[in-house]
Amino acid sequence: TALMDMASSTYFGHSGGLPQILSLAGYRMYIHMRPQDPDLKLSSDLYRWHGVDGSEILTYRIAVGLYHTERDNIEQRLQEGLELALKLNRDVPVFWGIGNHGGGATREDLEKINAFIGKEKRVRVIHSTPEILYKSFKKFAKSAPIVEGDLQRIFTGCYTSLSRIKRGAQKGLAELVQGEALRTMAWWMRHQRFPDKEFENAWRDHLFNDFHDILPGSCTEPAESDALALYGRTSETIRRLRFPGASAANKGAYRNLYIPVTVLNTNSALFRVPVEVECMLDLRPKWSGFWHLRLYDLNGTEIPCQEEQPESLLPFNGWRRKVSFFAAMPQLGASHYELRVVEGKGSAERFVPALQHTIDTRNGLIRELDAGDGRECLAGYLMQPIVVDDDGDSWGTDRWSYRTIVGKFETLKDSFTTLHDGPIRKTTERVLVYNRSKIVYRVTVYPNWPVIEFHLRILWNEERKRLKLSTQTVFKKDRILSEVPGGAIYRPADGQEHVQGRWCMVEGTVKEKQTGLAIINSGQPGFDFKDGEIRLSVLRSAAYCHEQGFKLGNAPARKYMDLGIHDIRLLVTAGDADVVRKLLSGLADWLSAPPVVFSHLPIGPLKEERQSLLELEPAVVRLLACKQSWDGKAAIIRLQETAGYETKTTIQLRNQKKLRLSFAPYEIKTLRFERSGKFREVDLLEEL
Repeated sequence: TALMDMASSTYFGHSGGLPQILSLAGYRMYIHMRPQDPDLKLSSDLYRWHGVDGSEILTYRIAVGLYHTERDNIEQRLQEGLELALKLNRDVPVFWGIGNHGGGATREDLEKINAFIGKEKRVRVIHSTPEILYKSFKKFAKSAPIVEGDLQRIFTGCYTSLSRIKRGAQKGLAELVQGEALRTMAWWMRHQRFPDKEFENAWRDHLFNDFHDILPGSCTEPAESDALALYGRTSETIRRLRFPGASAANKGAYRNLYIPVTVLNTNSALFRVPVEVECMLDLRPKWSGFWHLRLYDLNGTEIPCQEEQPESLLPFNGWRRKVSFFAAMPQLGASHYELRVVEGKGSAERFVPALQHTIDTRNGLIRELDAGDGRECLAGYLMQPIVVDDDGDSWGTDRWSYRTIVGKFETLKDSFTTLHDGPIRKTTERVLVYNRSKIVYRVTVYPNWPVIEFHLRILWNEERKRLKLSTQTVFKKDRILSEVPGGAIYRPADGQEHVQGRWCMVEGTVKEKQTGLAIINSGQPGFDFKDGEIRLSVLRSAAYCHEQGFKLGNAPARKYMDLGIHDIRLLVTAGDADVVRKLLSGLADWLSAPPVVFSHLPIGPLKEERQSLLELEPAVVRLLACKQSWDGKAAIIRLQETAGYETKTTIQLRNQKKLRLSFAPYEIKTLRFERSGKFREVDLLEEL
């Protein structure tokens, strides 16, 4: 099982979390090419790379040529390698072979190499391997300079190009991890078969799209279509695989429930979150009268809920219903409820949002946001759509910023409306328009959850432009913290385009309190930050697979990325900086893989209302993986500290003793639990 999608947040760069992951996987040296000079200045081609957690790995950046050669330059590359070896007085590798994505040997080049070896007497030229190269470099490791953090940047357009693929990658990865965890629960608790081969095939489908011209968005339109179909197959596979996990406990006589509801959770950081479920009121419509649904736990205690508009727009007296509620769930397991039909209209209670805010009545955008105690976080609007110029190619070659505003979306007159307002949440909607494009802009707030949820349904019809969401904050800092695979890292407030993982956070002192504001995304890795303003890149309409050397004219007509309909979901949270930072990983997991909900699924004679496989504290320790071990004998739990703190953790697997562990900042641990009760920390790959 893959630890995480490395490419999903690096795109031709290398995450500051990678040294730890490589080390845990048994690597002793890492070889890369990009970013090359001058995009990334290094004092030496051989260096010690320090990750955000402090891990170190010996690293080599290709100094001679690229990762391949051309048909006519093998002798030139050999000569360059010879001169550099003499200058450095150590071995220098030359990567050779014909091919765009790795070299394939040719007889012609091999003859030229042998001829070069035959005449060159100053150095010894050998056919080698990375393993032999590492042995040669080991003696230089201690004196090699140190490079810390990310290896960035290059090709900034790739952070946003083909946004459908970006969103598919983030959603697919979360669904795979969630599906494995749910089937591990069924295997461990109910001795249900763990579908290891099926998961292996699903992982292969998903990871195929990590190829460096698919996920970064520099491929053709047919390749995009194939990739989206592959993500679709992965998602459908996971839906089939996780269903038996929901029904694993249903043996024997079923309970007599009007509409049974099963909620499955795998988010160890958040286990009281909003969920929604659709169901049929009855086998056929209740044609007359008024009816509403009430929610109960299996002990008969009523749970607050509210009815909302379902996906279908049917007139049959509310035959199809949608219900939202806050579910109290185990960290990894199932909780069960019953929906009952009641005659009459339901009540519509009101609430005060957990995050106090003010909406500008002229455009429907949020212009004030209180982090608590009157601490205002905004210096302008929150999530304001703006259109910026973007004439870059697919890769964004030599483009470091996208700051020239060419337009802003305006609110369509009389489009502001309240969709629903009840005890669980309130959702408002407005319609924004620009040129030939439109955004249905929905905002949802909650009474006891410090989150503002944005759901944007975008019809994008612009060419060679970029859609950004602008958030003007009071935090005029020189840096902003963003997630990267394996940790988090600060980006500068320089207005240039940078890459993030699933969230970014800015903080500062407001009314003598450290205050933070964070944006959690659903697959929008590109952003910039300057003068307190965060601009999140959402869509870009560069030409497909276009390199800047190919000049675009007025004719013929070309294909442009990201045109059409997009559904974007984002979260914003604010409060005490330390509290916000500890929430981010859990909120990001919830956004990418919310609890799985089934209505009408029969519920058996459970011994307990909430079935749980795992208990884990505190919330800053993230569940990266929960799966059956490769040998099929044990459960593998992979954890990571996500907030950058030294952390004491307790973990307990069902019917086993509670364990206490210590985590360094961003540390990853892989744990093996035997059914006998034995536990040990194991390596990342073999799990033994």
